[in-house]
Amino acid sequence: MYCLIKEWPNKMATLMTEDGVVLWTFSDVEEARQVWQDWCSLQEKKTFHEVGFINKMK
Repeated sequence: MYCLIKEWPNKMATLMTEDGVVLWTFSDVEEARQVWQDWCSLQEKKTFHEVGFINKMK
């Protein structure tokens, strides 16, 4: 599974699938990244997981 983390101008971050389905919005990028890592570790390497980052809008 490939997911993206989009950082917004107010520093909040949204974790979403590569086709744009929003999974959750967090208070910052670090929190989103940590939740993604935690979820991946629970999957016990059953599938390949990757996350990308979308730069915040300026």
